[in-house]
Amino acid sequence: MALLLLALAFPATAVEVRSPPGALHGFPSMSDARGAVVADGELSQERRGDRLVVHARWVFRDGRQAEETDTFRVGAELEQERFAWVETLRGEEQRRFEVDFATGEARSVVRRGDRMERERAKLDLPAGRSFAGYGTALAASQLPLEPGGASELTFVAFTPKPRVVTLVVRDDGPEDIPAAERRIACDRFTLHPKLPLPLRPFVHAPDAHLWFTRRAPRALVRAEQELVAKDDPRVVIDVIPRGSVQARSPGRRSPAGR
Repeated sequence: MALLLLALAFPATAVEVRSPPGALHGFPSMSDARGAVVADGELSQERRGDRLVVHARWVFRDGRQAEETDTFRVGAELEQERFAWVETLRGEEQRRFEVDFATGEARSVVRRGDRMERERAKLDLPAGRSFAGYGTALAASQLPLEPGGASELTFVAFTPKPRVVTLVVRDDGPEDIPAAERRIACDRFTLHPKLPLPLRPFVHAPDAHLWFTRRAPRALVRAEQELVAKDDPRVVIDVIPRGSVQARSPGRRSPAGR
């Protein structure tokens, strides 16, 4: 009840840009629930006038590759325009998830053996409040929350059919994150999906968690979530990588001589 009251205290207005995002280039890692690195990543974020283009590429231990592309309009408010996730294995497409936020058109394509299952949906996506993929973390970083405070975002979930979900975003307060042999002062955010009452006894929708630097401008340090779709494995994404999926041969030295 307390969480619901906190959420209702915030009107469903557009996400205001408090710290304008700019260019960056990073090499995050993705781990499984046990902490083993399962994918090496490369992320670029480029500002082009009032547009922000984000591109992430993942190379998985099992040979899969995935590319996420997000575009945003950045002014007084943050507005996501497009989201796309394309997953391949040995050059053959396995899954595709896409959203056009201007039209509300969303689709998913999932390979099941030799068959491709396709789903389409026309969604109600309020401008400046609706996000998917990396856009969700970017939007959460802009929310003016204090510890214990909460707000709501509209989130596009894939089940794998595209659906609209309301996320309650709550600032849980301080939780430092160990990274690169040091501890980074962070605040943990919980992203809690609100399900309609008739679905609650039958559908399990776990919370996701984000860790942002405590001092402004907020920067994402870690994310814990399902990979893309609802029933995907739980993964942890570290902006400061835990390691690499590239195993070293016995006796092989790294380029730095270590």
